[in-house]
Amino acid sequence: MHAFFRNQGCKATNKWKRSSIYVGHSHNTTTIMVIFATFHSEMTFMKFNSLLLLVLPLLILTSSCETDFDVTADYKEIAIVYGLLSQNDTVHYLRINKAYLGDGNALIYAANHDSSSFGTSIEVIVTETNPSGIQKTIVFDTTTIHDKEAGIFYSPDQLMYKATAILNPLSTYTLKVKNKTSGNEVTSVTNLIQDFSISKPAKNAAGIRRFDFKRDTISMQKIEWSSAVNGRLYQPILRFYFKEINFTGDTITREIEWKFASYKSSSLEGGEKLSVDFKSEEFYKLCEDNIPYADIQLEEDVSSRLVDHFVIDFTVVGDEFSTYLDVNGPTTGLLLEKPSYSNITNGLGLFSSIYKLKVNAQVGDKIKADLQVKTDLHFFAN
Repeated sequence: MHAFFRNQGCKATNKWKRSSIYVGHSHNTTTIMVIFATFHSEMTFMKFNSLLLLVLPLLILTSSCETDFDVTADYKEIAIVYGLLSQNDTVHYLRINKAYLGDGNALIYAANHDSSSFGTSIEVIVTETNPSGIQKTIVFDTTTIHDKEAGIFYSPDQLMYKATAILNPLSTYTLKVKNKTSGNEVTSVTNLIQDFSISKPAKNAAGIRRFDFKRDTISMQKIEWSSAVNGRLYQPILRFYFKEINFTGDTITREIEWKFASYKSSSLEGGEKLSVDFKSEEFYKLCEDNIPYADIQLEEDVSSRLVDHFVIDFTVVGDEFSTYLDVNGPTTGLLLEKPSYSNITNGLGLFSSIYKLKVNAQVGDKIKADLQVKTDLHFFAN
């Protein structure tokens, strides 16, 4: 069976939305549509900021610009599963669809949810185990989201599978999806990412972390942490919160974020020292570039700004998800055909883990003073 990618005249794009991707189109031949799961932005497992506002296209296609293909084998049921588990959450979602076969224009099938949805015909169970044996069985039931963006596939409603459960980061979770009619089963296994610690900025005697550096400081500033057990890829973000007072007396809280490069641990054992280094000047420049309003009138309405606090925000993903992102990242050089990656047995897709850690830090007096004296951002000491 051969399938060819068609997307705006065979031009690949990295601007994915929450709608799925149309694969394969023919006018007078049998066509296949493969549903590529996307993560709903309000789902708890996709609270990824920018890193992690990700859509996971399943790249099982050849790099050809032809639009027709022939089906040379009988149809086989293919389940396509996407899900990330996190102990941060008590409500968990899985996206489970099927590849389908039909005669005629594939776009017609795409608009019909029956073409790609298993509905209630599948049994979805996640089993929690540890060295002592099975701890619990989590049964997922159907649920519907109602704000999927319009696109080729049916919207705004979209069928998902949902369960409520408290997860143990020391346990292993095994997924089994069984078609109650055909008996077909797909499985996958994931571990959860355990908690980890931040060592810099360090806590003082009162247990408080603080960033404090002058604009002209030459030495590098640092965020340092120990890697988590089962954590592979780390996305650190530094958020700076401040209060803004306008001439009418209204006060609002704003934030700007500093997204650093992502970092990988060399193992999944935990305890590895990882760090972000940055120059003091870079922080002040970030403030000057992002705090003032583009609208001149809005900026002139600001009477003063007061610093509030920092938040060090980490998003960590498991080994399987990290591998998936590596395989499906942007193509570079002359490599046009990319390998596919799936950790779903007897199916396709991804079942992995995600973990979020947020740590507060105070703003030191040196930063307060230099924001007031060495910028033109209307900051005042507080």
